[in-house]
Amino acid sequence: MAAAVQFIVLKREGKWVLKANDQERFFSVQREAVDTAIRLANDSGKEGKPAAVLFQKSKSKFEKIWTYGEDPYPPARSDLPAMSGTPDPGKLADAVG
Repeated sequence: MAAAVQFIVLKREGKWVLKANDQERFFSVQREAVDTAIRLANDSGKEGKPAAVLFQKSKSKFEKIWTYGEDPYPPARSDLPAMSGTPDPGKLADAVG
């Protein structure tokens, strides 16, 4: 089985960063970074590339918050850790279909 693609959400210099495959995307709101990471991880999984979303809690500590094939998509807000900048509960579901 291929190694899972890791989509990592972290905070750097006051902005939220989504890192994956040597690329970075920047967000002003944490929830947007996490929602995008989960959407991209789901797309990756559909293409046959297993994927997981990790949240960087400290320099060396990560928490897995979503995995393709293990967690529902889109995830319920109650399934995700509490985060700052949480938009309306249906935003992720509305954004993906």
